[in-house]
Amino acid sequence: MSRKARLKALWEGVCPGRVKENEPLGPYTTLKIGGPAEWLIEPLNERETERIIALARGEKVPWRVLGQGSNLLVSDKGIKGLVIRLWSREKPRVVRTFSDGGVLVEVTAGYSLSNLVRYGIREGLGGLEFLVGIPGSVGGAWAMNAGSYGRQIGDLTHYLITLSPKGTLTRKGKKDLAFAYRSLDLEPGEIILSGGLKLKVRPREEIRRETKRLWSSRKNTQPWDRPSCGSVFKNPPGGFAARLIEEAGLKGRKKGGAQISEVHANFIVNLGGAKAGDVVALMNRIRRRVWSRFGIVLEPEVKLWGCRLKPLGTAGNR
Repeated sequence: MSRKARLKALWEGVCPGRVKENEPLGPYTTLKIGGPAEWLIEPLNERETERIIALARGEKVPWRVLGQGSNLLVSDKGIKGLVIRLWSREKPRVVRTFSDGGVLVEVTAGYSLSNLVRYGIREGLGGLEFLVGIPGSVGGAWAMNAGSYGRQIGDLTHYLITLSPKGTLTRKGKKDLAFAYRSLDLEPGEIILSGGLKLKVRPREEIRRETKRLWSSRKNTQPWDRPSCGSVFKNPPGGFAARLIEEAGLKGRKKGGAQISEVHANFIVNLGGAKAGDVVALMNRIRRRVWSRFGIVLEPEVKLWGCRLKPLGTAGNR
């Protein structure tokens, strides 16, 4: 039996019918761009995820974790090794109540943010409103400390359950979690499986009104008619990436099927048929122009799989 056939038999033994070979990743990302994964596997629960990773480790197969594919740009050439797509319909559950009126809700990493926001409204649990309109999974939101309107998911996080590259399950309390602006300090290869969010009981109508207000604001200031990966660059200290890009005269610029959004300059949209190379070319152009004009280095917020940005050089050659 060939190695490929043996690997497929191993994967299928854990996730029957959910193992795909040479699967294009574009349809699994919000930008709708990306070449094939050598293997794509969709475990249904934490136990299956643990077993798949143990097999990959034993077979020396590199792996990556995919949520709902927001904040991600995948190379046109695709990805070698294994992509583990975490998704879950398992509903959040209340695991504890606090004397201050707080409620601890446990949620799996594969659960979608949009469903989580709806859950908060339905159950009368406030605190999640600022996440409305942010695409992706809860696990992805934790990994990048997603946020808006001055709040971030790290503010709500009470603990996380993670799986180390060696297969060790760890419960990390709030004091063990190093959240920062659009990041969480994790060991390379460490996977978030689930976690607890501390929410607060509030009248449903209040939560609904606040969610609607924030959604209207987001909808009016961001492009929703084209596929995108969300914000491309992190905001620099004391400033806004979108403002710098616009002031650099790049709003609306195109490369192939990709365009710097005319609605929000820190979004790159897929006009149809865009390639990862088109997006990378625009990102390089943005970074070069902003560095040249303002001396500010824009750092990518979008995760790059198999893509690489050009170095900017030094201040001496602006």
